[in-house]
Amino acid sequence: MSDFFMGYPRQDGSAGVRNLVAVIPSCGCALHTASLIASQVPGAALLSYTGGCSETEADTELATRLLAQYGRHPNVVGSIVVSLGCEMLNAADLAARIARGVAPVELLTIQKLGGTRPTVERGVALARQMLAPYAGAARQKCPVAALTVGLECGGSDATSGLAANPAVGAFSDLIVAQGGKVILAETSELLGAEHVLRERAASPEVEARLMATLAQCERTLKATGEDFFGKQPTPGNVQGGITTVEEKALGDVRKGGTSPIVDVLTYGEPPKRPGLSFMDTPGNDLASVTALVAAGAHLVVFTTGRGNPMGNAIAPVIKVTGNAETFARMREDMDLDVSAILRGEETWEEAGRRIYAFALRVASGEPTAAEALGHAEFVLLRSGPIY
Repeated sequence: MSDFFMGYPRQDGSAGVRNLVAVIPSCGCALHTASLIASQVPGAALLSYTGGCSETEADTELATRLLAQYGRHPNVVGSIVVSLGCEMLNAADLAARIARGVAPVELLTIQKLGGTRPTVERGVALARQMLAPYAGAARQKCPVAALTVGLECGGSDATSGLAANPAVGAFSDLIVAQGGKVILAETSELLGAEHVLRERAASPEVEARLMATLAQCERTLKATGEDFFGKQPTPGNVQGGITTVEEKALGDVRKGGTSPIVDVLTYGEPPKRPGLSFMDTPGNDLASVTALVAAGAHLVVFTTGRGNPMGNAIAPVIKVTGNAETFARMREDMDLDVSAILRGEETWEEAGRRIYAFALRVASGEPTAAEALGHAEFVLLRSGPIY
């Protein structure tokens, strides 16, 4: 089994799997201008951020921190921050935080440059300039230990817990065995599997933080006054054969394989040590994947029984389904079919090795279905009101 992929070594010792320029609007009012820049430059990736004004200080700080982490991501070789010029989010501070990394960053302010058209012209020129040194860049052998992989599931059905998630769990164990980092997420969708997670904690301290995170999630959901457990599983999950929230959670947790949980991370926090970490994210697919990539995930492995086509702006998202009908119906959106597990034609471990081999090919440059279709969904968590 291969212990390397063909990637791009970076000056700080990390490795990238793509060479992209991130185009980052610092507020929703700059989004269209930023999108015009990205649309004209192959290799430019738009972060569709719509906040930046009329938000709490906590949400503004979180957005600044995570957008900066996108700019410092190993898959990013340069960033262009597009500011309107009067938003609450400090665009100069955002650019300065990105500049702490090894890739260049430029700040464009629409009001100072004279409007949309001159800003777009300048941004296109800068993006092309940033990408030029990487045209035809040769990939080099990089250890699997350099990879960070995010895990996600969405549009789940009964095949998710029986086939796709356990297969991804076997894949996760293979990445961990090579010294890589894997991130399990979706706090709200793990409620009901607390006893399984407790047994997986690598230390009493990790166990305490893990249980506290799950308990806080449940308290927050109950404080809304709405019946969260009456909404889980979702109507789509129920139609797919999932009957209880506990059943959904027990299937969800299988994505993490059998490795010990070595750390508990806040939303978007980069993992600090090799192995399997848990990140506190919503179950919402877009908000969760956005945080996983902000944390440095080079790629995301996403299981979906009913079919979800979403992707990410700067990290490949691999779609794995255990539902043969979904694979046939949404073939252009799916990457791997592990439904043979349900027919007794393949084991979880064998499927896990297939996912592992495909993930290394993706890390070496093979595009995913979501990339080929241009999926680049981006949603940042917002906990406070908009005023």
